[in-house]
Amino acid sequence: MNVPERYRLPVAAIASLAVVAFVAVVVLLAGGVLSSPVSTPSPTVTANASPTDPGTNPESATRAFFEAYANARRTDDPSLVEPFVTGKTSSAYLSVSAFLQGQKDLGKASVTTVLRLENVSVQPAASSATVSFDYTEGGYNIDPKTGQAVESPVVLPTTRVVAVVRQVGGRWLVDSYQSR
Repeated sequence: MNVPERYRLPVAAIASLAVVAFVAVVVLLAGGVLSSPVSTPSPTVTANASPTDPGTNPESATRAFFEAYANARRTDDPSLVEPFVTGKTSSAYLSVSAFLQGQKDLGKASVTTVLRLENVSVQPAASSATVSFDYTEGGYNIDPKTGQAVESPVVLPTTRVVAVVRQVGGRWLVDSYQSR
């Protein structure tokens, strides 16, 4: 390009600004800053036990509990996990309730887009069992009043979780859980 010398600096500056603006737009779009999620995908659950039989065995009870927990996060309503825990005084229920109250106090809820329980192992006992698994979750926070995303989706690192389930009235229910 043959540009007269007196216009070279302004042309170079404008070209540089155009390149910087283009790169900034690409980075923002790739990072999801300018494009907020418009759909709310349902949780993806890796299942070995049928989702229609929650509570028939320790693994299905654990999967049902964590799926209910993911659904409860959208509304900050811990009552959604009640059918899957040994009671409202159980460690599992109290943990969920406290977390959701903290979210509510901060004025946010969340949508779970990734929910995986993998490498599940069950250590049965008489009327209880220990269910260990690799837990991966992901999603994004929303404004609970509008349902609008307030951040980009993120998938958290996988953690090892150990849940204690108990058989109550012929059903398996989650009593407690913790990350290891």
